[in-house]
Amino acid sequence: MNYGMNQMWPTPILKGKMSNQKLIDNVINHILLKYGQANKISSNVLDENLFDDKYFNQFKNEIVLPSFYQFYNIEFNKKITSNFSLRAWITGYGVNYAMPKHNHSGSHLSGVFYLISEDKTSGGKIVLSDPRFNANRGYKNDFSKWFNSEKYLPSSGDFIIFPSFLYHNVETFSGKLRLAIPVDLIIYDNE
Repeated sequence: MNYGMNQMWPTPILKGKMSNQKLIDNVINHILLKYGQANKISSNVLDENLFDDKYFNQFKNEIVLPSFYQFYNIEFNKKITSNFSLRAWITGYGVNYAMPKHNHSGSHLSGVFYLISEDKTSGGKIVLSDPRFNANRGYKNDFSKWFNSEKYLPSSGDFIIFPSFLYHNVETFSGKLRLAIPVDLIIYDNE
């Protein structure tokens, strides 16, 4: 340990903006045409991997993969050079949607790519919790900043990537529509 202040258990979180609006619009239209009305889309629309549909190859290759590569490069100063897989699904919800606290066991990195998330007055923040379960036990309020959750209210075109072990939930969303693609990255080996 070095002398002075050390940040010993950092949890990296990457927030960014998708830049290809035409591609995002095409993906939204494809989802709405293939899966029906947006307000009828529910959690895990597909049991299979969304990326098994070749229509999503451009979205995967131009938006999703570069975002995960960016995270990996910033955090580890290296490229993902080994075998990996991606699993994606569609989420889209109407009034009073909320997601309980969970993590994505078996994955290494998880991301959420927000295709539509316009209504900033309707809630729906994603809440990322301190991964050090019960570490705050017995601490006085002066120390509470060490254990605060990270809350993030997304806009259309935003993405967020974080380690899959991180517990997270979605606060109640009372708007009409949010359409997102969560993605898990599983790395099999990396040198």
